Amino acid sequence: MVRVRAKVTPRCPSCSGSRVSYHSTYRRRVRDLPWQGRPVQILIRCRRFRCGNEDCPRKIFAERFPGIVEPRGRETGRLCRVVTLVGYGMGGLPACRLLEHLGIVVRRDTVLRRVKARIRGRPECKVRVLGVDDWAWRKQQTYGTILMDLEQRRVIDLMPVRSADSFADWLRSHPDVEIITRDRCGLYANGGREGAPGARQVIDRYHLIRNLCEAVERDVQQMQVRAQVELEQIRPSDGDGRRKLTWIEARRQRCRQARYQRYLAVLDLHRQGHTQLAIADKIGIGPTTIARWMSGHSFPERHIRSDRRRDQARHVQDTARGMHPSQTRKHFSAGRIASLLVKPPGMLSGAQIRYVEPFLRLCPDAHRLRKLVLQFRGILRWQKVDKLAGWIDQLVASKFLFIGQFARTLRDDPEERGQCVGAATDTGSEKV
Repeated sequence: MVRVRAKVTPRCPSCSGSRVSYHSTYRRRVRDLPWQGRPVQILIRCRRFRCGNEDCPRKIFAERFPGIVEPRGRETGRLCRVVTLVGYGMGGLPACRLLEHLGIVVRRDTVLRRVKARIRGRPECKVRVLGVDDWAWRKQQTYGTILMDLEQRRVIDLMPVRSADSFADWLRSHPDVEIITRDRCGLYANGGREGAPGARQVIDRYHLIRNLCEAVERDVQQMQVRAQVELEQIRPSDGDGRRKLTWIEARRQRCRQARYQRYLAVLDLHRQGHTQLAIADKIGIGPTTIARWMSGHSFPERHIRSDRRRDQARHVQDTARGMHPSQTRKHFSAGRIASLLVKPPGMLSGAQIRYVEPFLRLCPDAHRLRKLVLQFRGILRWQKVDKLAGWIDQLVASKFLFIGQFARTLRDDPEERGQCVGAATDTGSEKV
């Protein structure tokens, strides 16, 4: 505990007059940053004074300590700044736990109040380039809307709902917005057209590349399934002409047959006119899975995970049965392969090259897929709008189902096709 007192006679905070007289004294406790892990308190002997100006509305005032503690504050300014910065970076409860290890004992409600007070005191500025996206209260259930000033690179507002009407209302109250960067969903596009018809809408590069990676990942899964079928056809068989399945393959085949029967039941109920929720309750599958099955063109094969132990088990089983074991890897992570195919070859590390090359040998069609994906990235990077239509025609005519569907959405939506290469570099949202 540090006991201090002021020696300089203060001026009146209302009229700045120097004609003051002593009134009384009281003690004020202020918390400061810890020293050697121990909490520090400053015990201030604070004085009250009378103002001698008859026209001043303030008759009695207490001396203040600017730069050290705010009026009526119980913490020093530097302690408040530390709590605010840690809370802004980590949140309420994690910041409370970290500050306790640093010798600052505060509650999480106090941390949140400090963060909100910092944002509340910030002056509202005009937004020219607006970024809009959704954020999750709870994933797959409840979403809100996050709005960012891309020139200042900071969040300016959070809305509790995700709807076109709420976004349009926000835009009407901020008429200075000139550019809106958004995802490929039509919800924010409709809200932008209603609330700011004169603003230019731009599909940001992050969502374009993300949707492209998702399409490539699903095509990679299909290629792995076809490669597995081709490998099973060329593998040697037993004496009776039929190849004996391993226990892993037999289990996978049983699971696939059960899923296929449910898939046929879903299609049959859909043809009878049942809704998706009714089909989900009757079959016992989630409505999201029902929607995905009904929107697909064929039976969705299950993703084969990359499992090195599974490859080793098959190697041992084939060797014990007298077969010639394959020395090539057959199972790959579709998500990792998709991210490596989208990435330019010159940016791959040695480990990434060693991972993707066996897949390219297993699925030669991946070379063509990789070339098409890199062409799209080049169109985005160098803004070659005249080459976009030709690239879309190549994808639509190719045998890649999901990336072809991605290209068809670009072709069918004139606004999205014209703006996906537009002003992304002007908004600062082009970096992925």
